[in-house]
Amino acid sequence: MSDPTDEHEESVSAEEPARGPGPETPSAPVRLNVVPAVIIVAAHMIVLAFTVTLPTVFGNAVGIVVMPILAALLLAIWWLGFSRAPWRDRIAGLGIFVAVVAWTVVTQPQYQARILSVSLPVLTTGIVAVLAATMWSAWPAQRTKALLYMIACAVIFPLFRIDDVGGNLAPNMSWRWSAPPKLAVDNPGGSAALPEKPGPLDWPAFRGPQRDGVARGVAIATNWNEQLPKELWRNPVGLGFSSFCAIGGYVFTQEQRGDTEVVVCYEAGSGDEVWINGLKARFDEAVGSGPRATPTFDSGKLYTQGATGILQCLNAATGEQVWQADVAKDTTANVPEWGFSSSPLVTDKFVVMYTGGVSDSRQEFGAENDAVIAYDKSTGAKVWCSGASAPGYSSAHLADLGGVQQIVMTSGFGVQSFDPTTGALLWENKWPIRMNPRVVQPMIVDGGRAVLVGTAEGKGTRYLQVALNEAKWNVTEKWTTREFRPYFNDYVLHKGYCYGFDGNTLMCIDSATGYRRWKGGRYGGQLLLIENSNVLIVLSEKGELALVRTNPSEFEEIARFQALTGKTWNHPVVANGKLFVRNAEEMACFELPG
Repeated sequence: MSDPTDEHEESVSAEEPARGPGPETPSAPVRLNVVPAVIIVAAHMIVLAFTVTLPTVFGNAVGIVVMPILAALLLAIWWLGFSRAPWRDRIAGLGIFVAVVAWTVVTQPQYQARILSVSLPVLTTGIVAVLAATMWSAWPAQRTKALLYMIACAVIFPLFRIDDVGGNLAPNMSWRWSAPPKLAVDNPGGSAALPEKPGPLDWPAFRGPQRDGVARGVAIATNWNEQLPKELWRNPVGLGFSSFCAIGGYVFTQEQRGDTEVVVCYEAGSGDEVWINGLKARFDEAVGSGPRATPTFDSGKLYTQGATGILQCLNAATGEQVWQADVAKDTTANVPEWGFSSSPLVTDKFVVMYTGGVSDSRQEFGAENDAVIAYDKSTGAKVWCSGASAPGYSSAHLADLGGVQQIVMTSGFGVQSFDPTTGALLWENKWPIRMNPRVVQPMIVDGGRAVLVGTAEGKGTRYLQVALNEAKWNVTEKWTTREFRPYFNDYVLHKGYCYGFDGNTLMCIDSATGYRRWKGGRYGGQLLLIENSNVLIVLSEKGELALVRTNPSEFEEIARFQALTGKTWNHPVVANGKLFVRNAEEMACFELPG
């Protein structure tokens, strides 16, 4: 007979493992498998560092837009499938990450897509760095540090404001509280004492009298290392990519001030406002806001093109409107993605503008025939329309080719030439593009016997020989090079050599052959040529002024200094011994050493 006490002890002994009265056996500590995540982030950083230096917008987009999204997706796959974190933490961590990204996008209503190119790399790289640096710590400590990092990002990101994007698509950011000064739109009511015709040292139109970016009849001292140009004045300025028109003692430009698009006349010597002409209009897009075109002076009148399509003729002395037209309503064009950018071309009788003529992006290029429009410059009456429809941001270019005056126009269609009086098509070279529109001006070379057409991305630059034989125009492609790919940075010609930008890198090519002579400084921005001094004045995208020798044998920078703050795409101007520069934040005038 068994002892009841023994039965009780056996029962207790059998039940003890189930109840676990003693201490639990510790589970194995969590060790994240962070190596794949580090590899993904390192590859992302390498690709980013490479692609931001590429001269093509497509390459920039891969590094700045596509790669952050791809890296984030790969890291999400790693985190959910291979990180070894507890499943509850995997789901919660991914949810918090998505919430931080969503919060960042919400706080940037105007640039929601652009903020991802900043927030995603900062988040992913930082989180992986935290996990890698704490990989020997206990998992709760790692988790806490990663969570604190994401919370810090959620707090800090909204403190920044994206103002616009640079030429390589990278966002330009500033603190939210660093708002630009509010500029007045009321007309001070002054009057400018202007000549009827431009003087030899004036700058009456976009890129100068011949629209070629060349300052003729002036020489400057080039010892900028010893004597920099003297700053005469500096003013805040409204938004926009417009350049200056300079006549006598005055300069004119276009700006966005709040919801008013303005044309402003300034005294060249002091920077004081003389008059303001304002219209209720506003244009905003991803790379910047405000007008793009530059005023044109002719016979006491000023012709201006707004970003939304309003063309004006103003009394240049007072800013009073003489007439107004709307190029969008007068053609089949909608407001282009980047705004109406064509600076008015004034001929003997007409004002000629490029509109694109594309009312529907799905149309085939050339579906309409009103990409170029001409108005009577005295009355504003519409005179003629012509030109194959295609996106484009270049300006009509008056040239003498084959002994015949004509208007040369580049666009996504290619290049076309028109009779200035009737708009009749004289000749064309179809060279279509779709990814990035043509922006730069055509260049007339070989004594008026050829045209250079510059194109971004993989298309490059083309040399077209143009000749009139027995009343028939013959256009022959002499060469096309993919080494020189100007986008929105215009180029100049000097002694048979072309100086301009391949992406944001300065380059010199032989205009007769297309062969590259050298590739030099990384500036971006715009430039002009001081012909008699054999130098280029380069205004970089970062607001630096550089003096570069026009030496086809080698790149030779003489000097460089900071002239402006902020992204600078506006063309510099030299007129009457002064250098005028501006961007979307400030403008300045420098006296050039003689």
